[in-house]
This record gives sequence, C-alpha cells and structure tokens, in this order.
Amino acid sequence: MDRATYVKIRSSLNLEKKSSALFFHIMQNVVLAAMIEGLWVSFRDSGLKYLAVPLVFTLIFRNFAIMHDAVHGAAAKNRILNDAVGIIGGGFCLLPFETWKQSHLNHHQWSGNVEKDPVMALIIFFPKMPKSLQNFISISWQCWLPVLGFLQHVVFWNLSLKIYFKQKNSFKVLLSLVFPVVLWGMLFCFLPSAFAVHILLPALFMYFIGIEVVNLPHHLQLPQFRGEEKFLAWQQYQTARSCSYPKWFAKFIVLNFNLHIEHHMFPDVPWYHLDKLNEPVKDALKDLYNTDQNFAWILENKPKAMAKVLSPAEKNKKTANKRAA
Repeated sequence: MDRATYVKIRSSLNLEKKSSALFFHIMQNVVLAAMIEGLWVSFRDSGLKYLAVPLVFTLIFRNFAIMHDAVHGAAAKNRILNDAVGIIGGGFCLLPFETWKQSHLNHHQWSGNVEKDPVMALIIFFPKMPKSLQNFISISWQCWLPVLGFLQHVVFWNLSLKIYFKQKNSFKVLLSLVFPVVLWGMLFCFLPSAFAVHILLPALFMYFIGIEVVNLPHHLQLPQFRGEEKFLAWQQYQTARSCSYPKWFAKFIVLNFNLHIEHHMFPDVPWYHLDKLNEPVKDALKDLYNTDQNFAWILENKPKAMAKVLSPAEKNKKTANKRAA
C-alpha cells in the first residue's frame, strides 16, 4: 500500500476517541465483576462456581487489551486519564504499564526485525537454549501448557526492572511496577482462599493460554528481517497477520486486538474503530492481506515442535532474504 491510499483510508473514516466508549468499557467490566461475585456467592459449594473462571479470564484479557490501547494513547483523549487506565489495566493483567509501553513501542518501530523487535526475542534465544529446555518448551507447547505465555511475562518483568534501575526518578515507572504486585497480593490475601484456588488460578492459566492463542499468530511465520530494516505504518501489513474471530469474541473478549494488520497500520486508532478499517484495508491490499480464520493457525501449529513454529514460513524465506540482503 502506498502513502496516498493510506491517507485516503484514514481521512475517509471517523476514528476519533470517544469518552463514552471508554465509559461503556468500564461499565462492562463492572458488570463482569458483579457476575463473578454472584456466581461465587450463589454456587460456591457446587460445580457451577467454575462458570466464574472464564468470566475472570475475560476481565483479565480485556484489561490487557485496554492497557495495550493506552500504550498508544488510544484509551482516552486526556493523557493523565489514558495513563491511569493503562496502569490499572496493567495491574489486572499482571504487566507494568510504563515499561511495557517502552518495549511495545519498540516492537512497532522494528516490527518483523528479529534483531531489534522485542516480540521476536524468542526466535533469537530459543536456538541458544539448552536442548533439554528446548524440548521442555516444545512439549509444553504441544500439550497446551502455557509455558511460553508465562515466560513472556517473566521476560517483560525482567526488562521492566532493568528499565526501572536506569530511570530511578520515574514515579510512573515505579507505580507501574508496584500496582500489579499490590493488586494481586491483595486479591490472594483478602479474597477467600477457596476462591483463589478454584477461580483465580484457573483463570490465570486460561489467560496465559489466551496470550499464546491470540498473540502468537500475529507475527510468527511471516517474513523476518535483520539489520536496520523497518517499515512505515502503511507498510506494516508485511510483518503482521490479522485473525478472524466470531464477532462477540472479537468485540467483547479481545477488544478487536485480533485485527492486527489494522492495528499496526493505524496504531493510534482505538479498539472500537478497528473494525471500520477492516474492509477498506482488505480492499486496498487484496491478496497481500494476511489473515487467519477462526484459530486455524494455532490449531495447525500446536502439534509442531517449537523450532518449526518459530521459523519463517517457507514461502516467505526468499522474500525475507532478499530484503535483508
């Protein structure tokens, strides 16, 4: 896509941030929390209490999605409100907002560059791991044990601590680091232990699975580049893949995070406008629009060894090599 087409798409749509959309999102989260409490109070002594698990997972993933929007300044027009939403959302999804923001913006700047894109770090480090650890990760992946989702959080926290010690005078960085720890510490300390064991821990397990299922198809097995290779916004369809989900799942659970080509090309556009971009972007890109239908990528790749999952798609290797040359 050229710049003129990109500008035409952008100018033809109303993509303004709406305070009402953020308020509606918050109210949905409040309703979810009330439903979780109601299920626990009503059915704590029966198997029906486990209906609360997917609701807690939904609440956590929605907070990840809103934190992600806040990273791009897309959650609210007011910067203070935007960052507050990001810090609170990061607390619920166990990520430090301000430091994750720095890493994620680097991902957008260097999307697809295996040497500089933080999302591609596993591609670099996996072959250097001990063979026993490689086998453990591969077996866990094939068995749907979300070791990768958990390790991704460990890596982000390690990077976050390094950033904090370099920026000791940053209150926002400190608050972003402390809030998730305090929030989840309070949840496990003050909520009934049975709720933590039967609801919170299974929901966290689902969340880490969700990270793998939703996030990994967006950038793996696409052309990979090295050196100083980077793409402008209207070129980033080359290094991203969108996923087609049922509308209720896309809009309510992942907040259109699955429209990843659209997001990479228009990163400052709020989640509730991304579906407006879907058809214009597909029409402009035609066969270049890379999409995954209804979790096909994850179902196809779960049986594979991790080394195979992390390699670029065969049909894209020549392209990648030419661009890197």
